[in-house]
Amino acid sequence: MRTISQRELRNDSGKILRELRDGEEFEVTINGESFGILRMTPPPARPQRFVSADALRALYAEAPLSTEQVEAWKRDVRDVVDDELDDPYLRATLRGER
Repeated sequence: MRTISQRELRNDSGKILRELRDGEEFEVTINGESFGILRMTPPPARPQRFVSADALRALYAEAPLSTEQVEAWKRDVRDVVDDELDDPYLRATLRGER
């Protein structure tokens, strides 16, 4: 854990926040006395956008689908992917422009 002064926290807040995000912890001091600890809190839970093929296989192994259902599911997945690829923000993100 690194010790930083209140002044350093104020002047270098952007750098310190990036280091917090990367797992660093800081003890903040004021006039040389410990004031508190800064550490990253767990990020809020977000919906999962990626599901591994293994997870899907395990899910569908329990309830096998008919050939018709499999084809309908594939069409649905293709439609979603096509819609997302039409999104200019997502396209730029995938290209690393954002």
